[in-house]
Amino acid sequence: MESALRILHVVRKMNHGEIGTMLMNVYRNLDTSKVQFDFLTNEEGDYDEEIRTMGGHLYRIPYINEVGAQGYQNALRHFFKGHRFYIVMHAHLDKMSVFSLKAAKRVGIPVRVAHSHNTGTEETGKEKLLQNIAGSFISLYATHYFACSTEAAKWLFKTKAKNAEIMYNAIELERFCYSQSVREQVREDLHISEKEFLIGHIGPFSPQKNHDYLIELFVGFRRRIPQAKLILIGDGPLQQEIEAKIKQYHIVEHVVSLSGKEDTERWMQAFDLLVYPSLHEGLPMTLIEAQSAGLPILASDRIPKEVDLGANLIEFIRLDDKSEWLAKMYKAYEKKYRNPVDAEVLMNKGYDVKKVAHQTEQKYLQLRDDGI
Repeated sequence: MESALRILHVVRKMNHGEIGTMLMNVYRNLDTSKVQFDFLTNEEGDYDEEIRTMGGHLYRIPYINEVGAQGYQNALRHFFKGHRFYIVMHAHLDKMSVFSLKAAKRVGIPVRVAHSHNTGTEETGKEKLLQNIAGSFISLYATHYFACSTEAAKWLFKTKAKNAEIMYNAIELERFCYSQSVREQVREDLHISEKEFLIGHIGPFSPQKNHDYLIELFVGFRRRIPQAKLILIGDGPLQQEIEAKIKQYHIVEHVVSLSGKEDTERWMQAFDLLVYPSLHEGLPMTLIEAQSAGLPILASDRIPKEVDLGANLIEFIRLDDKSEWLAKMYKAYEKKYRNPVDAEVLMNKGYDVKKVAHQTEQKYLQLRDDGI
């Protein structure tokens, strides 16, 4: 008889994005004889095969955009009716988590965790209204609250934010240590010389990541620094639109677009600067990884300041001040520096995945005991 506690995570899909990568980082470092992860998803994901290999179960139901609100709730009710044996379920859909939390409560699952991963939403109009209404009912169905930052907790949980446990998006520290040899190899593979200044961005092509603004900054930067290149790593619904904009500005030969990658640590070594003009974020793992690799960062002031590790590597800039962005980009070009963060600093700030995985494991076991 299996003795491991199985946690059911509710996610859209297990891909290389923030949530999927965070969960896999923790999952790989758990003692799976004590705690095992299962996933209720809506789409196939990059990590599905690895999850099965590790002993995790994957379930799939259609999402609300396929079958409507009523169809989605019916699918959730049917699923949880047949899987009421879970003691702990952990929902990662921000405001839309309310539907799975409600379905889990209905069948008597005792521990229901709502996890906030953001500080804003992509939706507009009726979709945004639906999310806001749904989010207001989370406290009726969740028994526990997790968040990736204090700002993310305030955004989703409002007055309940003080009850939220902050669970940082931890990383495998040794993977992101700066390596000159890796830098040289990656740049050689990309046919980029050391004389060229490489600006990087890692993230899905979605409204949140603000690629339009990034492209405009790059165009302005190249007027003064023509040896600049830009690498965009990610996938997403706006990819074709952004690629069309790149053509419109006649900068195709200066921009490299790569699909979503898991080995982001290699790309971090090759960059000279990371530019991150997001409209909203929970606590982007990419910026923690970049600081671990000693990479300078220019970030939107809408990103929680908790992401700053205190290594003088990140500057926050208002999105309404393009001249300030360009001035900081020129300064980074002139300085061309690396300042890798000591692993001990990351550990002390709670970003060591081994430590976080152990703490998470203990937390789940405690929740099990509380829920029985």
